[in-house]
Amino acid sequence: MKNFWWILFMLLISCVSTTDRPISPLLSADSLIQIGHVDSALTILEDITPSCLDTELSKAWYALLLTQAADEKCVTHTNDSLIRIAVDYFDSFGDVLQQAKAHYYWGRFFQDRDDIERAVREFLTAIPLAEKAKDYELNILLRSNLGFLCRENGLQEAADSLYKQVMELAEAHKDSLRLATSLVNRADIYIENGEGYYDIAEGYLKRALKLAENFENRYNKDIIYRSLGYLFEYQGKLQDAIFWANKGIGFDGDTLQRQGCYLVLGSAYAQSGQYDSARIYLNRCLYSENYYTIANAYMRLSEVAKALGDSDEALEYELKYVAYKDSIKLLERPVQLVSLFKDITYSQSLEHYKSYLILLRFALIVILLLLLFFVVSLLLKWKKKNERVVELVGNTKSLLCNIKDLEKELVEKEEQIKKMNWNYQNLEYDMQQKCQLESCMKELLEQQREMQNELNIQLQKKDLEVVRLRTLNLRSLLSSTPVCIKLCEICKSNKNSPDKIEKMTSEEWEILINEVDQVSMGFVRRLKKKYEWLLEDDLHFCCLVKLDFKYSEIAYIWGCTSVNVHKRSKSLLGKMKVNKGVKLIEALNDV
Repeated sequence: MKNFWWILFMLLISCVSTTDRPISPLLSADSLIQIGHVDSALTILEDITPSCLDTELSKAWYALLLTQAADEKCVTHTNDSLIRIAVDYFDSFGDVLQQAKAHYYWGRFFQDRDDIERAVREFLTAIPLAEKAKDYELNILLRSNLGFLCRENGLQEAADSLYKQVMELAEAHKDSLRLATSLVNRADIYIENGEGYYDIAEGYLKRALKLAENFENRYNKDIIYRSLGYLFEYQGKLQDAIFWANKGIGFDGDTLQRQGCYLVLGSAYAQSGQYDSARIYLNRCLYSENYYTIANAYMRLSEVAKALGDSDEALEYELKYVAYKDSIKLLERPVQLVSLFKDITYSQSLEHYKSYLILLRFALIVILLLLLFFVVSLLLKWKKKNERVVELVGNTKSLLCNIKDLEKELVEKEEQIKKMNWNYQNLEYDMQQKCQLESCMKELLEQQREMQNELNIQLQKKDLEVVRLRTLNLRSLLSSTPVCIKLCEICKSNKNSPDKIEKMTSEEWEILINEVDQVSMGFVRRLKKKYEWLLEDDLHFCCLVKLDFKYSEIAYIWGCTSVNVHKRSKSLLGKMKVNKGVKLIEALNDV
């Protein structure tokens, strides 16, 4: 038996495909990239031979990891043939995180190629996937790169929204470096928005500066110092601007990143009249790769030339400023990006709603079925109740007939017994006839006793049926009768046409009283017996109240106001000598 289970287990294991799994070096490389050891990961990836990549998953993962490692090392992407393998595979197979990464790094390729529209498209495609995968690092990278592209192309509001999302993510994960960077980016946007936003920008930069106290990387501090220099230069605080710009220049690093500080120094010196120093720093800005920096440098150089009285040089600088300004406008594609944002957001929303369409349909079907079940159950309950009402009324009528027949037979038996008793008393000598009469009398008395017992049983049953009927609504019992239908029609007619008042005839009132008395097992008879002074109108009023007609409905039936109906109710309660606080319907139910 053990051998059988062992063989079965081995068969099950053999059914599990092992061909489409990544090889172990890829797993090692992925782990190294995640902990920041990109060089070691690259070494492992470069040692992998094509023959080792014997599955589609291994090929796709190898392509993704190699592209990711190159991007981490800031290698410019020149060919997308590798990352497209990953995109094609993970769009069809694989998990959501790998799919999101594939689209992100494909977007990075387009970003390096300056194909902004396609880069934005890939980033927007990757964002919902990264959110679904709940990968913090990828979510940060996507929003940061997308924010940068939006800002570079004049979409300041969209960029600020994205950097705000980066801030929220960084705060949630207590990532001081990412938080400080997003604060600086938002501050730069507010500085560009104008004077009314300088205070907000300053608040962001001071917060970033406080976070940067613990940073070991000088470059991260340099960014904050440069932005502070920009802010104070725009505010006209030239000494503060020069201080922070010099502090930013003091760090070693890529000179291209220091062009911003040179621009601040050149602008500050130009505004303070130190034209020689201004020219030195402004000319250094001309080596920047950033067109904004070059354009602003030419603008300041034109102002310096004008201040020194060199109009030809000023005109030359101004023409170059205009040329770079036009180039900047040509490079910006805000309209295309806004249209792209709308299209992709719409398509993603459509896909999102499609995914919930089946669930929504299922929910609607369940709701409709429940509603149908509820309606059917109500109808069955109503039908059962009506059948019960008909049964109770039928039983009650049958009992009443039986009781009347028994009472009639009992009266006849009593007459027979009296007659036989009289005959017996008048017989003097015929003993044989006396014996016969005695025997007949005994038989009649026995029959009378049995009939009386049967009558008592029938009366008990009648009392039980009365109790059951009292639990039901009298109006529901009589709702299908012609007289009750006539009452409802009169109420509706008088309500809609107050000028043409219809009323019940005496015969119809008599029928109503008989119907109520029959169904309620003698309510009217008991009411008359308890309150002998009641008039016909009082009985009609009590029957309407007993039938659960509202006072407003009674007013329409009688063709009077609700005030008069309330007065009549109070008058009846007073005549009945009912305790205060007791309603008329409660008093009638006790009858």
